[in-house]
Amino acid sequence: MIAFVFAGSAAKSSTPFCGKSLRVTLKTQSAFTVVQAGFLTTVQDLGRPGLQRFGVSPGGALDAHALRVANLLLANEENAAGLEITLGGLRISLAAPRLVSWCGGDFEVKIGGAPFAPGRVGLVQAGQELFFNRANAGCRAWLALGGGIDVAHVLNSRSTDLRAAFGGFYGRPLRSGDIVPLRIDPPSFDAKQQQRIFSWSAPAGWARPAKV
Repeated sequence: MIAFVFAGSAAKSSTPFCGKSLRVTLKTQSAFTVVQAGFLTTVQDLGRPGLQRFGVSPGGALDAHALRVANLLLANEENAAGLEITLGGLRISLAAPRLVSWCGGDFEVKIGGAPFAPGRVGLVQAGQELFFNRANAGCRAWLALGGGIDVAHVLNSRSTDLRAAFGGFYGRPLRSGDIVPLRIDPPSFDAKQQQRIFSWSAPAGWARPAKV
């Protein structure tokens, strides 16, 4: 018989765990609000490799390369947790300025009404919305946010395992109204500058694998 023991106590954690009864107080200045959850949006990193012999799925982002590229564009750790967005429809609002990047299918993405192409870095100002419309090609996109999403590690990963209902944000897809914590890292930009999309980008084949 194999029993898993999670490091640390869920009751003392400041970030979402897998327990349904846990109540979390978030610092809203380091979080984003899910205005519209879309069809299926989950928190994912690079997963839990090496645990299949214990019955634990590797999980993680379905396109690990896309998530890695989005994270590296922000100088995040490659394994920083981001969002896996299926079929679009996601709309989030940030409480404080934050750099973002995304890779994946042929989605129409906007920051406060301005088009935001894949493989680029954009700045979302406080109160602005980031919106993923339906995809024209491919069905998934991966969104990285500066610093990464700050949910608890479960079996050394922040990924959501939907079948087992653990990890990520309470072991489930995001819902409209959720407030999702972000890591508190010093910003690498002037928060007073106007919203803009930075001109440099990743190669097209890296940023939009659905079209390669």
